[in-house]
Order: sequence, then structure tokens, then C-alpha cells
Amino acid sequence: MNAEELLRNLGIAGNLKVFRYAVHMIELVEKDPSLVTSLTKSLYPDTAKYFRVTAASVERNMRTIVKVCWNRGDRDLLAKVAGVRLTYPPTNGMFLDMTANYLRRQKDA
Repeated sequence: MNAEELLRNLGIAGNLKVFRYAVHMIELVEKDPSLVTSLTKSLYPDTAKYFRVTAASVERNMRTIVKVCWNRGDRDLLAKVAGVRLTYPPTNGMFLDMTANYLRRQKDA
């Protein structure tokens, strides 16, 4: 499974503008987990530069991804990805970390 497939399985539509941003960031965090600790200083600005948008729009659009996933997505799969049943929506950083970690675990299995 890759980041794009995981997001689609979680209920995120590929036609959302932020879909590509999220795939890009999950793939980066999958390769370098330390990036999740520097979202505003590194990951958002680098992603914004890559897609020629602002870091603020990347951050805002990631919140949209999390909101869509939480409100309309596959909660059972989200719990499997997180490793626990979530009682509240994850933050952007949590979402990126748990999706990237899930993909790493899948590859190691």
C-alpha cells in the first residue's frame, strides 16, 4: 500500500486539491520521521514551495483532510492506522505521523 491508496481507503477523495499535498508529506515523513517534529518550520514550507502555494494554505488544507477523514472516513481503518481507537480528531502532525508509520509497518511486515 502507498500513501495515495491509504488516503483513498480512509475516505479522502483524490479530487481534493490538498490530496496531492498530503500524499507528498506522508511520503516525506515515511522516509524521515523526524520531519513530523518540524511541521511549521520545514514540512509545510517545503511542501508549499514544491506546489507553489503558501505554507498557511498547506496547513489549512491538511486540517481539511483530517476533518474529512474524521467526519466521513473509515473510522475502523483510522483506528487500525493509529493503533488505537481515537476519541477525538488527530492533529495534522498526528495524522501525518500515524499514516507514515502505518505505511512503514506495512512494508516491514
